[in-house]
Amino acid sequence: MRPRRTLGLLLSDAVDRAHGARLDQVAAARGVALQRFPLSRAAAALAQIDVAFFSRELYEGSSLRTPGPLSDAFFRVADAAPRLRWLHVCSTGLDLPQYASALARGVRVTASAGVTAISIAQSAVAAILAQARGFDHWLAAQARREWAPLTGADKPRELHDLRVAVIGAGAIGCEIGRLLKALGMQVVAVRRSSEPTPPFDDTFALSQLDDVLPDCDWLVLALPLTPATRGLIDARRLALLRPGARIVNVARGELVDEAALCDALVQGRIRGAYLDTFVQEPLPQASPLWDLPQVWISPHNSAASQGHEERVVDSFVRNLERCLDA
Repeated sequence: MRPRRTLGLLLSDAVDRAHGARLDQVAAARGVALQRFPLSRAAAALAQIDVAFFSRELYEGSSLRTPGPLSDAFFRVADAAPRLRWLHVCSTGLDLPQYASALARGVRVTASAGVTAISIAQSAVAAILAQARGFDHWLAAQARREWAPLTGADKPRELHDLRVAVIGAGAIGCEIGRLLKALGMQVVAVRRSSEPTPPFDDTFALSQLDDVLPDCDWLVLALPLTPATRGLIDARRLALLRPGARIVNVARGELVDEAALCDALVQGRIRGAYLDTFVQEPLPQASPLWDLPQVWISPHNSAASQGHEERVVDSFVRNLERCLDA
């Protein structure tokens, strides 16, 4: 069957080498001739680019708010392509500054939803399990070369006695809930509505958050940043948490009042935290969070996994198939 039309695709050189033949087959099966324009030589083909794929390796060297050199190079081409009508991106959110120009001019932008759910959930649950079982105490004692068993009231509580509230019931939040349930914890979801949501024991609407916090041993943030959720966990809500509760943030730093969180940690009202995202990234060296022994920090890297790049490509392929079938 002769191709009915052509489609110009901007992509990275790495994806072109590794997956070009697969992309050609997807298009050809739908009667479309795919013209691939790898980034290294795409500047001469601006007028022929219809679709752009911002793959994961192009994000290397970037932080959440500061694009790296590969990202800059890609978007210089994408933003100058006059025919661009669709941009697929490696992130699960659309709030990166690189996307602003495409969104502003009406380009359809799709995210790689769900591709990080497994790895982020595993990172979050690993931190929860390690701190719940006392590894923060043991590792600090090891650094001091101190033999310091947990005894008496300092012994960890049983996992089945711990109550976790996960704010956000998307792919990441649900996978965190599933893993925590498998460990025997009591897990509830807080989301836009109180509609029952497997695998959680119970589901509450976001408007009920103040009623949920006093029963929390762990508060997990896995929700998008929106005007309604910015600053959601402020000093007042931190004070509502059960004394000695801990926090996990694998969403966006702006969801939390960092100064209020630092104050609650220093005073011991919040016993510990695992933080992957921050208001300013990279986290400034002057931030007091670096020096708090009960805080574990990962550099917006909880999704790190050798399968991540492949899952992003698979996400693009699925969307490409839907686009060409439409």
